[in-house]
Amino acid sequence: MNYSKYFLIFIINFLISIFILVKITQLALKWIDVYTKHGSYVVVPNLIGITLPKSISILKKLGLKYNVNTSRYDPNFKINQIISFSPEYGNHVKEGRYIYIQVNSKSSQSVLPNIINKDKRIAIKLLHVNHIYVKEIRYINNSRKDVVLKVLYQNKSIKFGYRFPFNQDGIILIIGKGYEKNNFFIPNVIGMSLSSAIYTLKNQLFHVINFYYDHDTINPDKNAKVYRQKPDPGVFYDKNKPIELWITSKKEVLDHFIEIKEKEEKIKEKEEKIKEKEEKIKEKEEKIKEKEEKIKEKKEKIKEKEEKIKEKKEKIKEKKEKIKEKKEKIKEKKEKSELNSIK
Repeated sequence: MNYSKYFLIFIINFLISIFILVKITQLALKWIDVYTKHGSYVVVPNLIGITLPKSISILKKLGLKYNVNTSRYDPNFKINQIISFSPEYGNHVKEGRYIYIQVNSKSSQSVLPNIINKDKRIAIKLLHVNHIYVKEIRYINNSRKDVVLKVLYQNKSIKFGYRFPFNQDGIILIIGKGYEKNNFFIPNVIGMSLSSAIYTLKNQLFHVINFYYDHDTINPDKNAKVYRQKPDPGVFYDKNKPIELWITSKKEVLDHFIEIKEKEEKIKEKEEKIKEKEEKIKEKEEKIKEKEEKIKEKKEKIKEKEEKIKEKKEKIKEKKEKIKEKKEKIKEKKEKSELNSIK
């Protein structure tokens, strides 16, 4: 038998098999490179402070995917700006990699809790929990020591339930510091006789009292009245400092000073009413501002929805293109198989 012929056929078949295997391996490696985009990297851009729509546009251009988180609010950023993202800026990632974006959310609008008449420490804790920044604490003379008396925002008093704008400034707390040991309120003694005035003042622990008679005063002990006092009534004053009283027996002088005092009080009342009206106007302006912000938010939401619809359309378009590509590949394979069968 001629074995050399069979051996030669075996060698030829073996070499052909090796050649086919090498080619298949090369094609497989090439396909893996294409599929995994081997050697194709993208540098992660810096998205901090950029708006969400702009960030999405940047990532799409770089061939990166994204995942958006809206669970946080940071007063240092505007609404819809990027607070943080991962992987970090400068990292090299493959195309198609997901970038996880943290967006400054609108959902965490801060509301002032009920802190009036509460202890300072409790109030500050409540404010911290509600993400409200305290930029200043002011102490004033008041019997309620370390108690919150008032809250100021943008130099005006605000109450429990006030909704802060998203880009809020800090608040100012007005807190009582108690009274100094020797300080007391000065009572009003205008119109009293000297003896009644001295008794009233001493009853409030003011013992240093200087008084002056008008030169026209007749029979001061019986008909003279206090028409002026210094310091003014209602002032918080050191009990060891002198209080000065001016006394007259002239009814017209007394009436004149009482009239002046009444006018001053009326002016003060009017000023307070004007101040109240101004505060109401400011409140209305704030409400208008809040409404404008809400309208702005709604517009932003509509814009976001439009962008999402646009994204969905783009994804549908991409899917259609992929389906088209697959169909073309299937068609090519069929044509190749038909050609091979003819051969």
